Amino acid sequence: MRAFCKASAPGKAILFGEHFVVYGEPAIAVALNIRVKVTAYKSQSKFIEGFRTALVNKAIDAALKTVNSEDKNVHVKIESDLPVSVGLGSSAATASAIIAAVTGLFGVKLSKDELFNMALECEKTVHVNPSGIDPAVTVNGGAVLYQRGVGIKPVKLGEDFTLIIGNTGEGRSTGAMVEKVRIFAERRRDVMDGLRKTYSSTVLRALEALEKGDFEELGLLMNVNHGLLEALGVSNFKLNKLVYASREAGALGAKLTGGGGGGCMIALASKERLKSIAEVIMRAGGEPIIAPISKVGVVYEG
Repeated sequence: MRAFCKASAPGKAILFGEHFVVYGEPAIAVALNIRVKVTAYKSQSKFIEGFRTALVNKAIDAALKTVNSEDKNVHVKIESDLPVSVGLGSSAATASAIIAAVTGLFGVKLSKDELFNMALECEKTVHVNPSGIDPAVTVNGGAVLYQRGVGIKPVKLGEDFTLIIGNTGEGRSTGAMVEKVRIFAERRRDVMDGLRKTYSSTVLRALEALEKGDFEELGLLMNVNHGLLEALGVSNFKLNKLVYASREAGALGAKLTGGGGGGCMIALASKERLKSIAEVIMRAGGEPIIAPISKVGVVYEG
């Protein structure tokens, strides 16, 4: 067994497809280079430094079970730059980094598929029936396309880009927003069908734009997607304030990300505009985070 092992895992943002994914439409998610870092050390007893949750305990126990060693006392140190419970994939990133670091401490390097499956099981302590998109993104990095009944596929990125996250600081309940959209869809099926049709063409164009590195087109399509989410009733005043402030400051596009009703928005901008848009988000009452896309998922460090 090594003296220590370090691993880190990226967060994620939904770029396209919130709520529409529930109705069978594809969603696109990207890995963010805002990471959860975990160091696992030899120890005389089990010790967790950072934060202790059911997910953390489950990830450590799953990793220890996998290595099949009699010496299972480890000290796990968790450091995170990812905000928690705002839709940026902190649960999947934490589980993945813990599993990688602890198994690595015992000289075991898991395949991406093994790591994905273990992280997905751990996520069930937080999300009863997770789609799998969060651990898929955090383990593999880059961008993925997810569709219910079809699965997860990697998306080719033509060029690197950076997002600005704007955290509203408002609490959110994805379940409540999903229920709100369900009622909307039941009562206005013809309207929902129209919104879905528009979204379907939007996400197909977005895939092309990502592959070509056409960020002006990508930004415009983000704006369209936000408008569709507004129509579903899942945005709110503070999210819209950050979205529209970002656009007025020169963002190529901006939209809410995640379930809505609070949480975060994302903005796409040229490198020259990143800091100025982050400042605008702060002045509008949000907490900005400049987040480059991470082409790599879980990595071993040192």
